[in-house]
Amino acid sequence: MKLILKQEFTLDNLDKSAVKETKSRLQTEKESELEKQYLHVCNMVNTRTKRAMMQAREKGASSWLNALPLKALSYTLNKQEFRDSIALRYSWPINGIPKLCACGSKNSVPHTLDCKKGGFVSMRHDAVRDCTANLLRDAGCKDVRTEPELLPVNPNKFKPRTNTTVGARLDVSARGVWSTFERSFYDVRVTHPNCLSNVGKPVAAIYIEHQNSKKIEYEERVIESEKGSFTPLIFTTSGGMGPEGSMFYKRLAELTAAKKNEQYAIVMNYIRTRLRFAILRSTLIGVRGERGRYNRNSKDISLDEISLNIMPALDSYECR
Repeated sequence: MKLILKQEFTLDNLDKSAVKETKSRLQTEKESELEKQYLHVCNMVNTRTKRAMMQAREKGASSWLNALPLKALSYTLNKQEFRDSIALRYSWPINGIPKLCACGSKNSVPHTLDCKKGGFVSMRHDAVRDCTANLLRDAGCKDVRTEPELLPVNPNKFKPRTNTTVGARLDVSARGVWSTFERSFYDVRVTHPNCLSNVGKPVAAIYIEHQNSKKIEYEERVIESEKGSFTPLIFTTSGGMGPEGSMFYKRLAELTAAKKNEQYAIVMNYIRTRLRFAILRSTLIGVRGERGRYNRNSKDISLDEISLNIMPALDSYECR
């Protein structure tokens, strides 16, 4: 107000501490008002939508809505994909999916995101794995590998629940994340927070449960045999990530910002957006993807079928 009354165009003549305090107060008031509106809406919706709204508030879950549609980064969605994304965001029903899944079960959105038939669960996992490996390379980490095989171990020297199988693999490994020469290992898991096994649990508890499961399976082996560090990267299909994964990507943002001389906040937003689109696009494919055989008419005959049809004729034909 003082600036307006004095008709000045800069803040040089004002107390900078007072300006900072005013900005902070206004930001607090804005956040308080938005929180009241959020709670008011929560009281009006059903439990399923309320849970979806809580998931949408997680860090990075809404980054796809703020991103520019850059085709080079695969940030583009067609009309159907955008509508499906909004429906997934608020746990609304999605029109146009079959009533029965090819596996024989009754179809629904939670089922499509959990059904192993068609390989879409693995596709979702691999999308996050490959994105993480690329981010590690961008950060300047060395010896980045996907699906690294662990060294053979003696099963008798480890706890019973540790994975000691020969040829066991983790998703990503790299050097230079936490220290210069240490090799760090990462294992990805993307879970649907609204499937039957998770729907009654708080989202925070889901992250801890899956983190602990991964650590029981691999952490001791990595520390004792590989002499490295192990971090489970737990995600939900709604775009949230577990606490240990969040710490890892923050570290990755620090390394990338230092290497490229960029602001940390900008790099962190970039990393969250890349990961969010990797999960979102693979999730959308899982919802709409084909799990059974395509219906083919009589004209759609494969090369193998043609070969099988002509082989008997060739066998009976005698050259003269």
